[in-house]
This record gives sequence, C-alpha cells and structure tokens, in this order.
Amino acid sequence: MEYKFSKLYSWTSGKPISANEHGTIPVYGSNGIIGYTDNSKYFNKIILGRVGAYCGSVEYCPTEFNATDNTLITTCNEKLITYPFAFYSLKLMKLNNFAGGSAQPLITQGLLKHLKCDVPSIEKQKIIANILSAYDNLIENNNNRINLLEQMAENLYKEWFVRFRFPGYEDVEFVGSSLGKLPSTFNIVKIGTVIEYYIGGGWGEEELSELFPEEAYVVRGTDFPNVKHGILDSCPLRYHKSSNYNQRAFKVDDIAFEVSGGTQKQPVGRSILITERQLDRFNNRLICASFCKLIRCNIKKVSPRYFYHWLQYLYETRIIEQYQLQSTGIINFKFEYFLRKCNLMIPPKDIMDKFTESVKPIYDEIDNLAEQNSKLIAQRDMLLPRLMSGKLEV
Repeated sequence: MEYKFSKLYSWTSGKPISANEHGTIPVYGSNGIIGYTDNSKYFNKIILGRVGAYCGSVEYCPTEFNATDNTLITTCNEKLITYPFAFYSLKLMKLNNFAGGSAQPLITQGLLKHLKCDVPSIEKQKIIANILSAYDNLIENNNNRINLLEQMAENLYKEWFVRFRFPGYEDVEFVGSSLGKLPSTFNIVKIGTVIEYYIGGGWGEEELSELFPEEAYVVRGTDFPNVKHGILDSCPLRYHKSSNYNQRAFKVDDIAFEVSGGTQKQPVGRSILITERQLDRFNNRLICASFCKLIRCNIKKVSPRYFYHWLQYLYETRIIEQYQLQSTGIINFKFEYFLRKCNLMIPPKDIMDKFTESVKPIYDEIDNLAEQNSKLIAQRDMLLPRLMSGKLEV
C-alpha cells in the first residue's frame, strides 16, 4: 500500500554537539559517525543528512546515539513501518534527488512529508529487512576485521619506529639529533630528496572532444574513505587527455596525498596507499585528480610502506597540521613547504625491508576482505530494489 511520508514518519532536527574520540556514544553527522560523546539524546532512530554534500544520506542506529544539527532524526510509525525496513526503503529513494536550496543542497521536513512510497505488510517488511541485513552484518564483520588489521600494522610501525624496538635495537647506540634521540644507524633527510610527486589534474566536459581521450578512474579528495587503509570502491570514471593520463596514472605502492579541501573537523593531509589489488579493482586505470598529489617513493632511498605509515603517524598525531594553511574556511596543504622543511627519519634499508615484509600479509588480507565487501555490497544493492518492488518474491 502507498503512504505519504507524513503518515509513516516524523522528524526533529539534531542539535549542535562537539564530538571526541574518548566517549562511548556515537555522534552522527550528515555522513555517518563523526566521533563519540558521553551523553546520548536519541535511541533507535533513523538519521538523515539534512544539508551539504551528504544531504539525503541515511543511517540507522538501533542503540543510543547523539546527532549534530546537520541531521534530521526520523521516528517511524511502527504500526505501519519497521525501522529496519524504513532504513532500506529510504536508502533506495535517493533522497538527495529531492533536495532544494540554492547555495547548497537542503532536505526539509516540509519537503519530506509530501513524498510517497509503497509499504508491504509488517511480516513481509521483517523478511525483507532480515535478508538485506544479513549482507550488512557480513560487511560490518569484515570492516571490523579490517580495522583490527590496520591497528596491527600501525602498532608495528610505532613499536619499531616510535618506541624504537626494531629487530636488533639492543645493539644500536642512540645519539642526539634534530628529531631527538635516535638510533645512530638512522639518517635524517628532507622529504623532497626521497620522493617524486605530481599535481593531480582536473577534468571537464571539453576534454570529451579531445583526440584520443583516455578513460580512467579518478581518486579525488572526496573519495578518501573513513578507514585509514583506504579502500577505494566508488571512484568515478572520467575522460582525460593522453598526456594528463600518462602523468597522473598510479602504479603499485604509489600514495595519493590530500592537499586541499580540509575543514577544522577533518584536517587535510590524509593519504591512501595504492595496492596491487586496488589497481586490479579499477582495471589498472587509476589516476590522481584535483586536490591530491601523487607521491612516488624512490625505493632505493625509502620504502613506500614505511613512508605511508609515517604520513599516517603525522596525521594521527596532528603534527601534519603545522603545514596547513586556512583560506576562506577551506584548509589547504603547503606541500612544497612541507617538502623543503619537514625532516624524515630514514632507518637502514634492511630494517625498512623487514617492516615491508612484515606488513605485506596484513595488507593482502585487508585487500581480500575489501574485495569480499565489494561483492557483498553489489549483491545487496542488486537485491534491494527487486525486494522492495516485489519483483523478487521473498
């Protein structure tokens, strides 16, 4: 039966709230969980992105949570619709297509209440939601395993290169340096002496008319995922000039480094290590785009895996913020200044090689789990409209 949203749902706006990393109650923004707090305001509700780039996004939290003023908290009329079914139904509707607003997209309660959707019986809703949630549970389990594996790699980096308990450290003398007391076998260099880098290229409709255009999947700043390892699933396919493509194409162990578009809540300077599995996923046609730098390590001088984890450590500890510049509310990265001024600690080659060998199985397993998730997501998204429309009998 078809119902107006005003019969199925009611809404309240989230409130301004500061999130942190130490609380236990999740805080939802317009793009999912943005941090945690010690206080909860809501329980078992659906969260809609209200404004901005993620306007119309849909999240469901069956437990206690809080939410920012960029969200609409959605309460279901449980006599007509269950929360799990409503979550999938709202995702299918792609609410961002109904957004208004001139300066930036905006979803309002007044707009939502006039929308309509078909709703089957409560019994059928439960069956459909159970089928789809089975996929989501598997995806969440894989993501939890990915997070644990990422933590293992990070902990190994910190053990070897922050606490300096690398293999054979007992026999190494520690001496003073510009970075503090370091093993005497370690060197200090400027970043620009051990890497090559390229400015990401933009794209436009005019490029479609260029002779011999190249198609490539584009890694943009907005594609940088929330997970630290960087699982690339949804990079857009675009046309590029051949010269642009040849300069920006990623190779295995290249690093995509974000240099523009940061905010106070999400500082610029995130990085993604391009693995062999990721390149395979995009048919070996992955290119660095605007607001990013393609970094390619000189493997005779520094291990890409070591350099990537060093960048991650700078970001995690917020050291990297000293190389940022804020302009008109947007944070950019002073990349050339970073290359000239920032000191990089270089361990002996045999230690970097051992580190690379130690973390490689971890990254292989992360890639395997990410590949499983890609297939699960594709299968779930294929089932979703068919189950909702009744074309596929439950």
